[in-house]
Amino acid sequence: MTVTLERPSVAAAGVGPAAEREAPRFEKRRLYHVFAPDGRALVVAMDGARNGPAKGLHDAAKAVRQVVEGGADAILTTPGMARATADALKGQGLIVGLDSEDDTSDFGVEYAIRLGADAVELKVFPGNPTNTKLADLRRLAARCAEWNMPLLAEPIPVSFQDTSAHTVENVAKAARTGAEAGADFLKVHYVGPVEEYAASVIDACYLPVLCLGGPAKDNPVDALRACSDAMRAGARGIVFGRNIVTAESPARMCEALGEVIHAGAAVEQAARHLNRVF
Repeated sequence: MTVTLERPSVAAAGVGPAAEREAPRFEKRRLYHVFAPDGRALVVAMDGARNGPAKGLHDAAKAVRQVVEGGADAILTTPGMARATADALKGQGLIVGLDSEDDTSDFGVEYAIRLGADAVELKVFPGNPTNTKLADLRRLAARCAEWNMPLLAEPIPVSFQDTSAHTVENVAKAARTGAEAGADFLKVHYVGPVEEYAASVIDACYLPVLCLGGPAKDNPVDALRACSDAMRAGARGIVFGRNIVTAESPARMCEALGEVIHAGAAVEQAARHLNRVF
């Protein structure tokens, strides 16, 4: 059952100057399909099967129906899954990932428009010694501007595997790099503590920031804590994949995360949706 939440002002969820900003006014109308009226977003990453079958995504339509039931604001998925699950997604936001080995700026935006996308996404790797993909991001940003299509940049310092590079300083640099390349909003790591992240990442970047979830936590309450910390630091929301789609109940996990994001609920309160003893 979908929970109905009373959504407070954006300032209620954060700390410091970043938390005092008003909900953003987007130049590109499609972003209002990704972000809720309070300027925050619960986005479910459902692109994990792009290289083959993935846990939680075997039945694509069922997976999407579950997160929609739980109150997800949008999903991030592949072109194929976007086409296959259009009916299940109904009116929620759609972000189409354009990640590939080759530059997609010459066809990706038009393809996404035909799929009904509200935004496109590209992963890039600032600091990578062999391929940052930043040139692809700049070309894609120019193409998105031609079509008025929102662009979500996912700048990962060096690589997903090199976790030692995922420091607050490097995440801040990566976020600003994505913004300067022409993105409309960003998906980056959350690296605590809250106050340092707010000052180094959020306050130093003029775009809405969504925080990624990474590998599934052993205890789903830990995912709620990570979401809560990111929101307190001034993030506009989260993009969680495995922490939602592999959960015992993806719908209940979305309900719990939505209460943290949109209602500013404490972790203990939100965890009641999981039917677990906290």
